[in-house]
Amino acid sequence: MTCRVIHGQQLTDAFEVRTGVRQGCLLLPVMFLLMMDWVMKTSTAQGQNGIQWTLWKQLDNLDYADDLALLSHTLHQMQEKASTVTDASARLGLKIHRGKSKVLKVNMVTDTPIMLEGEVLVIWLKLESDLNL
Repeated sequence: MTCRVIHGQQLTDAFEVRTGVRQGCLLLPVMFLLMMDWVMKTSTAQGQNGIQWTLWKQLDNLDYADDLALLSHTLHQMQEKASTVTDASARLGLKIHRGKSKVLKVNMVTDTPIMLEGEVLVIWLKLESDLNL
């Protein structure tokens, strides 16, 4: 299949499209959810790196549509989790957008950054309190 794009009221040269789905395809959201489910199951299956949710369960991540929040108690766990999610996503042809990825630190003493593919992720918000919960 070949496509052309309108840019600045001009039509580009035709180019061949060999992969992907067509816009409006009803299978796309289902395929994406299946892929993200596999990414999260394979990247969080190694250990207990989430936050304590109940007496027997830990919460590793929160997913909504194409947004994902990774949850960890320590900086090391978060770095490990970010790396495994990036690697698992890459195996399916998905790429984490570093410009849209942010870090939220709560009661973290260290300023060591979280790295994603060799680049530092932006600290979006740093919360500190005197409460020991």
